[in-house]
Amino acid sequence: MIETYGLPKKLVKVGLNQVQNCVEALGRLAGVIDFPVPPNSNLRKTSSKTITDYYMGGVRSFLPIAACAQQEGVRLDQNVKVLDFGCGVGRQLLHFTRKYSSPSFFACDIDDTAIAFIRKHYARVAAYTSKFTPPLDYETGFFDMVYSVSIFSHLNMQDQAAWLKELARVTKPGGHCFLTTEGLATLKWFGGVLGQDESALRARIAKDGFLYREFPDWEDCVRSQNTLKAASPLAGVEGSYGNTALSPDYIRKQWPSAGFEVRAVVEAIIDDRQDLVVLRRCPNVS
Repeated sequence: MIETYGLPKKLVKVGLNQVQNCVEALGRLAGVIDFPVPPNSNLRKTSSKTITDYYMGGVRSFLPIAACAQQEGVRLDQNVKVLDFGCGVGRQLLHFTRKYSSPSFFACDIDDTAIAFIRKHYARVAAYTSKFTPPLDYETGFFDMVYSVSIFSHLNMQDQAAWLKELARVTKPGGHCFLTTEGLATLKWFGGVLGQDESALRARIAKDGFLYREFPDWEDCVRSQNTLKAASPLAGVEGSYGNTALSPDYIRKQWPSAGFEVRAVVEAIIDDRQDLVVLRRCPNVS
């Protein structure tokens, strides 16, 4: 869940940047930090509270994606084009760029403060600030591989459909997308947030295939996003935003209409919570 907060809490988050700067400096002197560390106010947008959370969260999401890509035959040892869609402050890019020297990496995000961090610290990555709605500034069939972590877990069904079609457009025929979603493993948490019994939510998602809970104050948060933007959790958001859960059956039935073959839905592989959807772009996508 993304925490929304007003100016007092934003000021606290900005103040924590200074505390983290001291921790980072000590870590570098001790030789335990040798990677770019985003400001704490940006770092918290990744559901991380500490530098360790940020680093290890990246490891736990990078490894399943890289393993599935290898299983699907993506040649990350070659100069393939890879997009981090909704890159944030590089939680996964950190590990992809360290592990693989051959690919050309690209990244986009709606939060321009995150993109500023990527541009400053990841010279190998071509990054730009994208819009909340399609299209992306890439040619049709440009990418061999696209991955995205915790983006489709916040979009409503209409925005999901639009972005699936757009990712199909920018992925070359036979290329792959690896997208994380909230699935059945998250229903207990959903029940606590919604004040509903988990069994009732299981019945709902079995019937409808999805759950969507709009953040109750997302509009107020969006209106104030330019005040201390680095600490604004919804920077760049222009429409409905919340928490979304999808059943694997829904994904297998609905997502192929965007132009993908659903190769696998690996449940709860990301942090023992999010599912990883493995997609292959169909050759006949227009």
